[in-house]
Amino acid sequence: MAKARDEFTKTTVDRLARRAGYICAYPGCRQLTVGPSEDRVSGLTMVGVAAHITAAAEGGPRYEKDLKPEERADESNGVWMCQLHGKLIDDNASRNTVAELKRWKSQHEDWVFKRVASADSVIKHGLTSVTIENLGPFQDKTTIALGRHNVAIGRNGSGKSTLCETIGAFAGGHNLEAFSERWTLFGPHSPGMAISAATSVEGVRRTVLLSEEKIGLRPPPERRQKRLHVEVDGNISGHWPRSLFNVLILDKRDRSPSSLKDAFRTELRAIAAQLNLNEDQIWDGLREELFCSAPFGSRIRRTGQYRIEVQTASHDSFLPIGNLSGSERTIVVLDIALRLLRADPRPTPWILIIESGMFLGLDKEGQKHVVRTLKDIEGISLQTIVCVNSQEQVMELVAGEDGAWIGSSTHGDLTVHAFQ
Repeated sequence: MAKARDEFTKTTVDRLARRAGYICAYPGCRQLTVGPSEDRVSGLTMVGVAAHITAAAEGGPRYEKDLKPEERADESNGVWMCQLHGKLIDDNASRNTVAELKRWKSQHEDWVFKRVASADSVIKHGLTSVTIENLGPFQDKTTIALGRHNVAIGRNGSGKSTLCETIGAFAGGHNLEAFSERWTLFGPHSPGMAISAATSVEGVRRTVLLSEEKIGLRPPPERRQKRLHVEVDGNISGHWPRSLFNVLILDKRDRSPSSLKDAFRTELRAIAAQLNLNEDQIWDGLREELFCSAPFGSRIRRTGQYRIEVQTASHDSFLPIGNLSGSERTIVVLDIALRLLRADPRPTPWILIIESGMFLGLDKEGQKHVVRTLKDIEGISLQTIVCVNSQEQVMELVAGEDGAWIGSSTHGDLTVHAFQ
């Protein structure tokens, strides 16, 4: 005689499936388990199962004899899986414990909730907004929403550079050091800034807050310092998720302690520092065969330790980098930067920021060409910000892109237009 099984009711199965978003809760799977069917009466095909955490009957995987029948059939004893992983966890019961399955269920339902909560985000994979408080022109708490592609407008002192450097600071490393040095953070006379960034990772929103916190030790240090305080999703965190923020800032300004007379080499050195590379690693990668399909058409060949020749879209022959115009050289820098970003295997999108000093060094056609190319680039998940000085420049850049405009954020003299 078959042993009685404490099965889930149809209502319980439906509830488990819905709370899981009809997505398998097995870590890393996230297989959608429901879809349309033209042959079934229900009009649906279902490849998911409501798996028991502790077995429905004696002799089954992870059976607990002390549970009551109604507890075995309760929603709390179920986890939604695709058919493959539903069988896998039962065939390997000694490896998949009750505590582990409950943790998977809880984490998965939390992930589903966060996807629902971030449904209003235009960006489903990237930086959605930045909030700045008590820093430079942003003394009042200011939130700036971002799109996939963004144009920041403002005269000098409006906060363009502060915004760009704030975004860069979330990546840590060189960018955080430059940001901290500029604003003399974490010392006894630092401003007490707070910056936060909201990101969406495959539709799930995360928020990271970086702020200055006074060291409240007793007795106090001789000079009362501040330290970096990190919160993730509103909770104090010992781990700062820098991997959520891949940021590269292209800027004409040389902020390195050892200045070079060679402007091109200076620009590559700044890129190397942000990517945690040394200068020679970039130069060693400047081989002609790697740049035959560069987004802007640059063909590059190395002729010396710190010398290259370039064939651009407007030249039939290779020329020394020093013989190119400033606008052409900027295009070469962009091609090199994008080549490096494309080689990064990580799935987190890159945020490419082009400060006004570099962007406005391009001629008008060059500016339009850069914006169009970055918008249509393939092979890399890319979010962009370009900085300009006037509304007229924005109108020239985005002519014919009305359907792509999704909104703007304004603070004082600074406006950021966001585009799809």
